[in-house]
Amino acid sequence: MKLENIQKALQEEGIAGWLFCDFRGNNTIAYQVLGLNAKAFYTRRWFYFVPARGMPVALVSAVESHVLRTLPGEQRIFQTWRELHDELKNILPAGQKVAMEYSPMNAIPYIAKVDAGTVELIRSFGVEVVSSANISQRFVAELTEKQIESHRRAGAMLIAAKDRLFAALRADLKAGLTLDEYSVQQRFARFMHDAGIDVEEPPIVAVNSNASNPHYLPTESTYSPIKPGDLVLFDFWGKVAEPDAIYADYTWMAFVGTANEIPEKQLEVFDVVKRARDTAIAFVRTELAAGRRVEGWRVDDVSRGVIEKAGYGRYFVHRTGHNIGTFEHGNGANIDNFETRDERFLLPDTCCSIEPGVYLPEFGVRSEVDLLIHTDDVEVTGSPQTEIVPLM
Repeated sequence: MKLENIQKALQEEGIAGWLFCDFRGNNTIAYQVLGLNAKAFYTRRWFYFVPARGMPVALVSAVESHVLRTLPGEQRIFQTWRELHDELKNILPAGQKVAMEYSPMNAIPYIAKVDAGTVELIRSFGVEVVSSANISQRFVAELTEKQIESHRRAGAMLIAAKDRLFAALRADLKAGLTLDEYSVQQRFARFMHDAGIDVEEPPIVAVNSNASNPHYLPTESTYSPIKPGDLVLFDFWGKVAEPDAIYADYTWMAFVGTANEIPEKQLEVFDVVKRARDTAIAFVRTELAAGRRVEGWRVDDVSRGVIEKAGYGRYFVHRTGHNIGTFEHGNGANIDNFETRDERFLLPDTCCSIEPGVYLPEFGVRSEVDLLIHTDDVEVTGSPQTEIVPLM
């Protein structure tokens, strides 16, 4: 935990303080921001108030007075719930804004770590509770230069593994070998591992209508054959095998046949998805270049608008993208005004996916790249796909 960084963020956002609290590990964001051991098991409530200026105050139960001793500031011990309420009333700045892991109307469930009753309690002391959604991003989603470089390396390794797989599939098809989703998935996972990727989960390989399920995953017992004339979706992700490395996450489309054999409908849908992807990227780039902060929901609207205008809106069944960090789905702003309304900003030194899709009953199409957000521009990783790849 770096107190000066938290207080600087509070001052810049005009917030009087940040009240962290937890009961039995519910508030994972608090543990991450404060640098606490997330595996530690505390049986009693604790609170830690960081004012915009001045020293923090920890409130811990007499049953567990050792809790939070590693954090800077004053420690106060309570025995009864009445004492806890009195102490909270004393340390909180009545009439001012205090951030908590709370999301109005549960608009962003990823940030909603504090229960409604606790929010009611804090409000009873005359405090205006505001969401820590944006401010917490600075500590759970912003990447170091070393982490950004790890994302770039993971991206290059993933694309190299994809290229190696496509070359192998071409050779197999030319030789007349039989292919199926599961065996191709397992080979792809081996290629990713060979390239230097830490493969915790196998990639998605989905043909035709299977690709219409965005999270379809073939298994050893459930899979479909891959035959000439099939459209195949490849969704693959991973990170380099080192501490605090950042994921890369991409989706490509391929056709089992020649370029001339790709059906017109598939070409049309791919073009719509590609334009939705590129329009979203261009929007973010334009806004940042103009010095404007961009909220995740606005990017989703831009991307979704392209697909809706083309008449496929009802077949775009998920958000446009998600935050990426040390987990494939990170804790920062998502590109979403569909599943949730994510009003968090895309902050510099964060990463997110852009992955619009159209999922018709007969086939699904998705195109996914990642964005590294810089102060006044974006960096696209994942070699944006410009056309469906013919495998014959």
